[in-house]
Amino acid sequence: MAALSILVTAPLGAWAIPTFAPKLLQKGAVDPTKVSVNQSLTILAAVDTSAIAKQVLTKVAELARRNDARVVVLHVIQLADPPGVENLREQTKQILADIRHQFIVTEGVVPEQILRIAQEQGAGEIILGKRGHSVLDDLLLGSVSQYLLATSVLPVMVVESEDRVSLSRPH
Repeated sequence: MAALSILVTAPLGAWAIPTFAPKLLQKGAVDPTKVSVNQSLTILAAVDTSAIAKQVLTKVAELARRNDARVVVLHVIQLADPPGVENLREQTKQILADIRHQFIVTEGVVPEQILRIAQEQGAGEIILGKRGHSVLDDLLLGSVSQYLLATSVLPVMVVESEDRVSLSRPH
């Protein structure tokens, strides 16, 4: 019975489509509000020269590979540390070797510079690290991660230090 229904409906469908399609379907103007443009995602990774930078870069690399995203690695200089910045640049090249990326070094107030560069680069997300080790660190107002979480219109992902995570797990 199933084979017979296929033998009957397939030729009927092949005849009906070209016959009735021009009469039933109308060609109209394209509504630009209903057209989506596939844009490449840009992720901003805000890093310093501490050990957590590697964890942030690794997380960013994972997300960028999954989403075919471009990465902007931003370091806002607080203290002159040329060897630390060069080490950060080398880590970036190594971890993001197969990903389109850009390394930017700037000076200024850290959260303001992160938001400014994110806007200039057209970032869709900001990722940064948090290395506080105590409850007091969590309560301090004005930390970069808390400021960005409160003020950024972009999604913000905070990567916590592995040391901090292992200290907070119950044994």
